[in-house]
Amino acid sequence: MKNYLSALLLLFVYQLSAQQETLFDEFDIRGAFGGPILEIGSINGEIGADVGGGGALIINNFFFGGYGMGTDYPELEINNLDYNLRFKHGGFWLGYASREYKLLHLYSSVKIGWGKAQLRREGESDFTERHFTMTPELGVELNLTDWFKLGFTGGYRWVNGINLLPGLSNTDFSSPVGVLTFRFGGFDSNNWDWDD
Repeated sequence: MKNYLSALLLLFVYQLSAQQETLFDEFDIRGAFGGPILEIGSINGEIGADVGGGGALIINNFFFGGYGMGTDYPELEINNLDYNLRFKHGGFWLGYASREYKLLHLYSSVKIGWGKAQLRREGESDFTERHFTMTPELGVELNLTDWFKLGFTGGYRWVNGINLLPGLSNTDFSSPVGVLTFRFGGFDSNNWDWDD
């Protein structure tokens, strides 16, 4: 019995000293960032800006995080009544930046989100519709400092779920877009070594 307990204790100590394995061992957490986003596009044929922001964790050359955007610039007339159109969405933000150490480098991302569109009159919402939005984009990013990057991209905002707003459909919200992304944060893996 004594030998059995000794063997069990030795096995327990061996297990404690064994190298811990994890699902994400091979990932290099390189930093994190946040900042504003300006998206120029068209809603119901009227060109304007969606304004918002986002943030993410950088792992290897990829980033994973969240965003939120919104606008209320379009105005339209329905049945002789003037409405203000409010459009907002938020969700996941995924991206990739190649060779970030170069002054100018490739930058791409996709925003996948949900939100709502509202027709408002005199501050009250008369019609509301929930929707799904996906915006893939591709372009370049400029390193202004070690902690500030400026992205210039083009993409397409695809909207689905607009069925009940009078006189409007998915195609009135879907549009080519030009995007200006400000990323402020830590981008150097030497500053994010959590294994020590």
